[in-house]
Order: sequence, then structure tokens, then C-alpha cells
Amino acid sequence: MVFNFLSPVSDEVLAHNELLSEQTLGKKLKIHSKQYGIPDLDDVKIAIIGVLENRNDINYIGEEIQFNHLRRSLYSLFPGNWYTNIADLGDIPQGESVEDTYFALRTTLSILIEKKIIPIILGGSQDLTYANYRAYDNIMPMVNIVNIDSSFDLGDS
Repeated sequence: MVFNFLSPVSDEVLAHNELLSEQTLGKKLKIHSKQYGIPDLDDVKIAIIGVLENRNDINYIGEEIQFNHLRRSLYSLFPGNWYTNIADLGDIPQGESVEDTYFALRTTLSILIEKKIIPIILGGSQDLTYANYRAYDNIMPMVNIVNIDSSFDLGDS
């Protein structure tokens, strides 16, 4: 499986994860790391992917996106009584152009969808929703997308 677009979860987050209780979500995840690479996805049902792209955000002022704080908080949660296997595949960095990032996201999502893995996309600007939608082009005729944001700003108001 080719996920050459993905950068591993940071060592800072992995070090924090080592300090957590064995019952936390972080201890249950399969995590893409520099040391072990991309985890085996055979029994994974949900995959988390960060996208470090925000150049088409209408409020973009040149700041970089980082998910370290978000991941530390997420990993610290307790999963409860469910046994869904989840993988954190790391981040898709900004491409040379925004279109490069769209291609990397679309390709990564297509692979996950074909394996029947539900992707959870962290960050990025609203324009990435279209790349997400296009990942389903050759796979299924109907798509349901959940967007958690203060506004759903696709197109003109």
C-alpha cells in the first residue's frame, strides 16, 4: 500500500503517549511513527489523517497548522466500551501547490475507502472537502460527509 504522502506523528506526541494510562485511546491506536512506519491496516475501521493545508482559507495569513496539541488531547481520552480499531496515519504536508495537496488527500482517501476504512480528516481549509468528495468518484455513487466547523463555507453565500 502506498502512503508516501504521509509524514509520521511527531516524536513529541509519541513521547507524551508513553506517559498515558494503558486505558487511554492513545494506547489503543495504531500510530504511524518514524521508528515503525505505517501500521498494518488489515483490521482497522477508522483512520485519522491530518492535512497541513490552509493556503485557500479566506483567513489565511501564512501561519502553519500543527496537530500536536490536538493529538495529545485526543490520545488522553478514554475510549469506553467499544472495540473499533483506529489508526493515526500522521499528516499530509502541504504540497508544492494546493493541487498537489488535493491529489495526495484524494489518493490517500481512495485507498482507505477501498479498504472500507472510515477516514477522519483533521484540519485543512474548507476547500479540502472537494478533494475528499472526489476520492469517492470511482468507488460509490452516493456520499455522506460530516463536517464539524463553525461554518460550512463552500461556494459563495
